[in-house]
Amino acid sequence: MQILKYLFFEKPIYAYKIRPHLKLEAYHQLYEMLESYQSDRELMHKPLEEATYTIFDLETTGFLPEIGHEIISIGAIQMEGLQACNIKKFHQIIRPIRPVHRHTLELTGLTRSQLRSGCSFIEGFERFLSFSKDSILVAHPAKFDMRFLQAMLKRWKLPQFDPPVIDSQLLAQWLLPEIRHQLDPLLRYFDIEQMERHHALNDAIMTAELFDQLLKGAVESGISDYLSLKEHLSHISKSKANASLLLSR
Repeated sequence: MQILKYLFFEKPIYAYKIRPHLKLEAYHQLYEMLESYQSDRELMHKPLEEATYTIFDLETTGFLPEIGHEIISIGAIQMEGLQACNIKKFHQIIRPIRPVHRHTLELTGLTRSQLRSGCSFIEGFERFLSFSKDSILVAHPAKFDMRFLQAMLKRWKLPQFDPPVIDSQLLAQWLLPEIRHQLDPLLRYFDIEQMERHHALNDAIMTAELFDQLLKGAVESGISDYLSLKEHLSHISKSKANASLLLSR
């Protein structure tokens, strides 16, 4: 029912509301940035302990961008390898097109006033893109966040975004198979101080501290660079998918 409601009623309204944004200079600038985006090949071969990482988190109005759910804030921490130096912070509230349910406001701690004062998705994503330039993205789990970003870009008629990404949840599954791989159990395992959850910057900070521990484990296990780690984690992901398939039969 929700899908039909979105396709035949809400989607046309959404398209109508974003149409004026597609004529703005900011939209064309972001379009050109995405169209010309290329991952830094040198970064992919850099030793893991020396590469630059942008650990990010999204707060959204739901779990299904395919039926119109939106990103309402992006939080990120940037750090350089195991040195944990030159740490930079990013936090941007994004003004949604559709009304936000009260439950989402309560969960994220955002107010309607804050959302009204936020920037548009194209402005917010352009700032995030500039902030994360020349770095490897990290999210927990990256599959959700990247799927959401790609769906939003498609909705806004923007080119797709294909950066180097590390899924810290998958990394934890490999290094700590006996531990539950959601964020909270892992924070407890590493005795990382827990901040208020479901705030994009707070979650990014905690994920960054977690990733720092996991990155050390990957380096100690003999993984040299991003491409080696990506290949290793792809085998973990396939094994997980095969196990899920067997359990569903």
